Amino acid sequence: MPGKGRAEGRGRRKLTPGRSRVVVAALTPLALALAAAAPAVVAPAAAAAAEPQQPVIHVTSVDVPVPSAAAGANTTAVTSCPAGSVLVSGGMWGSKIDATDPIPPINGLRAKGSFPSDANGISSTDGAQNPEHWAAVGNFGGQTEDGDKITSFAVCAEGANLDHRVVAVTAVPGPVRAGLAYATAACPDGTVVVGGSAYTPPPQSPSLKALGSFPSDAQGNPLPDGAINPRYWTAMGLINGQSDGTAQTIAWAICAEPGETEIRVARTDGLGPQEGSGYAILTASCPTDLTLLGGGEGVQRGVTAGPPAAGTHLRGNYPSDAVGDPVVNGTTNPSSWSAIIAAGGGAGTGDQVASAYALCADFDHDSSVSLTPSTTSPLFGRPVELTATVSPVVPGAGTPTGSVTFFDGTIPVATVPLTMGTATLRTTNLQPGAREITARYSGGPTFKPSATPTPATITVGFSQPCITTVHKGAITVTAEQSLCLGAGGRQQGAITVQPGGALAVTGAEIAGTVSINQAAAFSLCQTSVNGAITVQGSTGLVLIGSDYLPCTGSTVKGTLTVNTNTGGLSVSGTTISGPLTVKNNSGDGPDPADPVPAVTANTIGGGLSCTGNIPTVRERGNTVNGVRSGQCR
Repeated sequence: MPGKGRAEGRGRRKLTPGRSRVVVAALTPLALALAAAAPAVVAPAAAAAAEPQQPVIHVTSVDVPVPSAAAGANTTAVTSCPAGSVLVSGGMWGSKIDATDPIPPINGLRAKGSFPSDANGISSTDGAQNPEHWAAVGNFGGQTEDGDKITSFAVCAEGANLDHRVVAVTAVPGPVRAGLAYATAACPDGTVVVGGSAYTPPPQSPSLKALGSFPSDAQGNPLPDGAINPRYWTAMGLINGQSDGTAQTIAWAICAEPGETEIRVARTDGLGPQEGSGYAILTASCPTDLTLLGGGEGVQRGVTAGPPAAGTHLRGNYPSDAVGDPVVNGTTNPSSWSAIIAAGGGAGTGDQVASAYALCADFDHDSSVSLTPSTTSPLFGRPVELTATVSPVVPGAGTPTGSVTFFDGTIPVATVPLTMGTATLRTTNLQPGAREITARYSGGPTFKPSATPTPATITVGFSQPCITTVHKGAITVTAEQSLCLGAGGRQQGAITVQPGGALAVTGAEIAGTVSINQAAAFSLCQTSVNGAITVQGSTGLVLIGSDYLPCTGSTVKGTLTVNTNTGGLSVSGTTISGPLTVKNNSGDGPDPADPVPAVTANTIGGGLSCTGNIPTVRERGNTVNGVRSGQCR
């Protein structure tokens, strides 16, 4: 399993073979450029596909056989990216050509390293722009056999805004005698590491190898799991003999301006092989919401075993599945990065810490939300349109998809899907007074959530000043009128609301009947009514107390009948001396999470009858002294 040593002898998944040429070169001194004879390059065919909605990672690979007759020579494999994608990292793997063979390669097959290169396998130099190929080098370190190969992997990003890349390269001498050497490449200011690699050019001693290649700090210390936007990449070279003095350890970092992209390090620690000639596989996986760009590996000092030494070497460092099997040529969007650490014939690695690293990208773009009301001073019960526009912060990033939730203060009003980046809510449900309206974007496949930076203030008013004193005589609210009774208002006489009218009563007293017929909206909050109330056929929200919106319940000395209202209904916290009849009502209630007529926490002196309400009544907490019937039974 990932992060644990795996017993030697497991068969490996077969890679799709490609065209290739073998390069066998003598072990002459090398500097930054690989001076081996040039191999042919396999360039996979261009992928014909529409521009993806999300960035896509492509992996290409090439296999090159390692001839056993050339012990100590190096073999190079080079691959490149599909058309429409750019190189961000790469890896390598030394294995058997026949992946069905359960016998692993001999201990002498070694991954010398890999690096960004040109088409001939010549390594990229410091400051090189936009590398296009990836080279992998391997050889036999003393023991040779037929049927082994070196595989080069190129990791390529399509649609990821990573097309301005620069290569940072650092080389250090050695190690020239038994021990370790570290080289750390630094990305230029304003850039981050999106991939990296290590290579130890072969001197006369074949025991020189690249054992570590990992994201680090400026001092070369490996980064912990969860580190953000690394800027450095460190290579670790190991030799267990003595070289001719030309040995080098070289680190490459592929750097890019991050823009909105955040790079996170995923790291898995475990133990290396515990026996001589054995190996262990370490695997680091990206979180499900992030995209793998590259990775690395390393071996660190153990408490008792000390630093890596002797024959410990790298067998592979590559994109993989979650259990450590290399991905095949043409894979898209792998999620893991694995490393194979092998031990020499003498002993295992003991308690030395072996690690696998994955570089994981968050490609989601920042977004912004603007909110535009059709009016900032609507009348109560009259419609207002709220239009939220969601835009990418960086132009050209595409059109956000998802949904927007509109809020009245902290209270959600409705959730509306985006169409071409906009969401429009038409509502008559805003209550009287100054409403602080905001909009929050849910986020989408390639965009981060966002919200309006400040509320839009909408003041819901009335056709004329509220009644806040004693009023004698009947009141009739005609079509298109919006009237109110406020605190201190004392109505002595009947109230009638005609079709299309709207009435809001808060903190008042009414001595007389209240008859509401096909109203645009009606609210009754914290009011004493000495008379019967009938509300029927209203097209807007009917609010007679609420357990969700700020509308305290009232007292009704008489019957309360609410029938065939279609704009949502709430009867809550109200004391009713007579019966309550709730019949044939529909529409969303004030709580979007409970889109049903609501009858809650009332004290009812008569019976409670609920019939024909769609889908049903949200009924709870009521004290009923009479008979319950229908949906409220």
